[in-house]
Amino acid sequence: MYYIGTKRECESYNEHVVDGENYDGTFTINWANTIQHPTNESFAILKHPQYDSEMELVESLSDDWLPQIEE
Repeated sequence: MYYIGTKRECESYNEHVVDGENYDGTFTINWANTIQHPTNESFAILKHPQYDSEMELVESLSDDWLPQIEE
Protein backbone atom coordinates (compact mmCIF):
# COMPACT_ATOMS: atom_id res chain seq x y z
CA MET A 1 0.00 0.00 0.00
CA TYR A 2 1.11 3.54 -0.74
CA TYR A 3 0.25 7.03 0.37
CA ILE A 4 -0.07 9.71 -2.31
CA GLY A 5 0.43 13.36 -1.45
CA THR A 6 2.79 16.29 -1.83
CA LYS A 7 6.54 15.91 -1.64
CA ARG A 8 6.53 17.54 1.80
CA GLU A 9 3.74 15.24 3.08
CA CYS A 10 5.65 12.15 1.95
CA GLU A 11 8.90 13.42 3.47
CA SER A 12 7.12 14.22 6.74
CA TYR A 13 5.60 10.74 6.83
CA ASN A 14 9.05 9.23 6.31
CA GLU A 15 10.42 11.36 9.17
CA HIS A 16 7.51 10.28 11.40
CA VAL A 17 8.25 6.59 10.77
CA VAL A 18 12.02 7.08 11.22
CA ASP A 19 11.43 8.80 14.57
CA GLY A 20 8.87 6.23 15.68
CA GLU A 21 11.10 3.30 14.77
CA ASN A 22 14.22 4.95 16.27
CA TYR A 23 16.29 4.48 13.13
CA ASP A 24 19.74 5.68 14.13
CA GLY A 25 21.54 5.57 10.80
CA THR A 26 23.60 2.49 11.65
CA PHE A 27 21.71 0.25 9.25
CA THR A 28 18.68 2.30 8.23
CA ILE A 29 18.22 6.04 7.83
CA ASN A 30 14.90 6.12 5.92
CA TRP A 31 11.69 4.16 6.01
CA ALA A 32 11.11 4.46 2.26
CA ASN A 33 12.06 6.64 -0.67
CA THR A 34 9.61 9.21 -1.97
CA ILE A 35 8.52 8.45 -5.54
CA GLN A 36 7.61 11.29 -7.91
CA HIS A 37 4.93 10.77 -10.53
CA PRO A 38 6.59 11.23 -13.97
CA THR A 39 4.00 13.65 -15.38
CA ASN A 40 2.42 15.54 -12.49
CA GLU A 41 3.16 16.99 -9.08
CA SER A 42 2.08 13.90 -7.10
CA PHE A 43 4.40 11.96 -4.86
CA ALA A 44 4.02 8.57 -3.19
CA ILE A 45 5.60 6.68 -0.33
CA LEU A 46 5.24 3.10 0.88
CA LYS A 47 2.88 2.78 3.85
CA HIS A 48 4.38 1.43 7.06
CA PRO A 49 2.10 -1.18 8.70
CA GLN A 50 2.12 0.68 12.04
CA TYR A 51 1.81 4.34 10.95
CA ASP A 52 -1.17 6.04 9.37
CA SER A 53 -1.50 9.33 7.52
CA GLU A 54 -4.22 11.64 6.23
CA MET A 55 -2.81 11.28 2.70
CA GLU A 56 -4.66 9.28 0.04
CA LEU A 57 -4.10 5.55 0.58
CA VAL A 58 -3.99 3.24 -2.45
CA GLU A 59 -3.45 -0.51 -2.71
CA SER A 60 -0.76 -0.11 -5.38
CA LEU A 61 0.56 2.50 -7.77
CA SER A 62 -1.03 2.51 -11.21
CA ASP A 63 1.01 1.91 -14.36
CA ASP A 64 1.27 5.65 -15.06
CA TRP A 65 3.64 5.93 -12.07
CA LEU A 66 6.20 3.83 -13.95
CA PRO A 67 8.50 5.53 -16.44
CA GLN A 68 7.53 4.82 -20.00
CA ILE A 69 10.18 3.01 -22.04
CA GLU A 70 10.45 3.95 -25.70
CA GLU A 71 10.56 0.92 -27.98
